[in-house]
Amino acid sequence: MERLMDTIRGTAFLQFGELLAERGVSLRSQLSPHRIGMEVVGDYEKKFSYKSLAQIFEGSAHALAMPELGLELATRQKSTLLGPLQHLAQTAPTAGEGLVAVVRYMRVYSPSILFHLERKPGCTLLCFDNALPCIEEIPQIVEKSLLHGRLLMTELLGVPLQPKTVLLRHQPQAGAEVYQRYFGCQVLFGQDCNALAISQRDMQRPCSRHDAMLHSIVKFYLEAHSHADEKLAFEVERHIHALLPKQRCNLDEIAKILGLHPRTLQRRLARDGFDFEEHVDEIRRQRAEQLLGESDLSVVQIAQELGYRRDTSFYRAHQRWYGMPPLEHRRLLRD
Repeated sequence: MERLMDTIRGTAFLQFGELLAERGVSLRSQLSPHRIGMEVVGDYEKKFSYKSLAQIFEGSAHALAMPELGLELATRQKSTLLGPLQHLAQTAPTAGEGLVAVVRYMRVYSPSILFHLERKPGCTLLCFDNALPCIEEIPQIVEKSLLHGRLLMTELLGVPLQPKTVLLRHQPQAGAEVYQRYFGCQVLFGQDCNALAISQRDMQRPCSRHDAMLHSIVKFYLEAHSHADEKLAFEVERHIHALLPKQRCNLDEIAKILGLHPRTLQRRLARDGFDFEEHVDEIRRQRAEQLLGESDLSVVQIAQELGYRRDTSFYRAHQRWYGMPPLEHRRLLRD
């Protein structure tokens, strides 16, 4: 399932070639090291690695000395959702309901992208994360994704969305005036989450293209093409990946995100043979091997990435998984 989760559609590259060409760089040169063919570019039906997308954007921003690359690309693309998900959002009764629909069915566009909504006094936070191990920071795709959230709400409202604020976990990549220009509001860095704060008033405004019949048809289509319990297990696994580094990975937290009672979630997962604790343990085991072999993170940092509050807990778990200490395992992987 992990490999299936690392996918995104070819429309993620819309306008990217033109942006590179303006600065004398060819799109092919950026794609070929990742073995991505030009036929993928702009094709909604074609899929490729989301991890590669993040690496391409980071590499291109560095090569072009263009720290605002993700923001500029999102502005040019406007919406890359397309397909049934775009129609579902546009035809919802209110902008807030359209946003909820996108969050719920985002897996249709990419199972790697994790959005969820959190209600706060006077606003709703559109929180972004992804299912990739945090081997390194990927600010370009984070900023690009949040700006897409603003642009989507603008499309639904029919007028530009004015966010209350934007929260980013990473440090600024460009000057404050750059972020003000793209987001149109204050941007705070070094925060606990990546989020776009949207006023309740904007969430409750009607969609400019509301069509109750079409909305119902598209929703029926999406539901008909996914098995409920299979979909639930997939969603739970996506959120396990996102919440582990935040040390918030537990059944209660995921149930809250999914809008379920913890016992209801546990019962539905058990019915499908999905043991939550065993699944968390297996994901930690797989991530540990990946991070030890592919990253330069210290053992303490890896323990934090896996959601352990104490590195001694990680040492014990690693000994149980592989019968050796983490550093010895790292030497074997690299030899």
